[in-house]
Amino acid sequence: MNIRSGGYLLIERTKRAAYMDAQRIPESVQSASVCICEQHPTLDVLWGTSKERKKTYRERLRISEEAFFKLTEWVEIHQESGELGYPQTFQTVELAKEFRNRFFSHIELDIIELGLPESYVADFLAEGDKGESLERYGVERFILRHELEAPTGQFLGYEMLGYENGMFHSYLCNGLEKDLAEQFFFKLNKHGFVSTLEEAERYCTYSNQENVGTEPVLWLPWAIYEVE
Repeated sequence: MNIRSGGYLLIERTKRAAYMDAQRIPESVQSASVCICEQHPTLDVLWGTSKERKKTYRERLRISEEAFFKLTEWVEIHQESGELGYPQTFQTVELAKEFRNRFFSHIELDIIELGLPESYVADFLAEGDKGESLERYGVERFILRHELEAPTGQFLGYEMLGYENGMFHSYLCNGLEKDLAEQFFFKLNKHGFVSTLEEAERYCTYSNQENVGTEPVLWLPWAIYEVE
């Protein structure tokens, strides 16, 4: 089975939310959804006009004004070069490591790589923005650019994700693990992800039904890899 790399995300692990099923979801959660795990850099803040939001973000990161200025400058340079895709996707693991080591050495961040089975690439791109590659969101651009590149990290499992405007919804956003447990034999592996593509496909088919109540987006099985 061919899986195409969709780039890298820098994420903060989060504690299991109160609405999640404690019997099925691990205490420490990793997810490609920004609704679940905060991702960096947060471009909507960096490029926004609110000085207060920028100040709050800087203070949360515990960095000086000078370091925050350099962070913003670094992001601008690499976004313009196409190496950093909007809103938070790095094209290479080297770039993700450089950014983390330069600005976030005092904060524990995971680098995860996204992978999409080749059989779903056409459907995924059809759901995204139309136009040339450089006009698309980061994940879309990198899926196009990495046509011959397979993920290289440690495979953790699959996450059922719905894509919208450059970012992902997760089945966890909806507490869908409870519904899946009622409908199927739903069990996550030791990493907190679905072990096989067949299972993840089954859960995505369920999530794509209109009467389930998930976000009205295309739910696909994304492979999640941890770089280190």
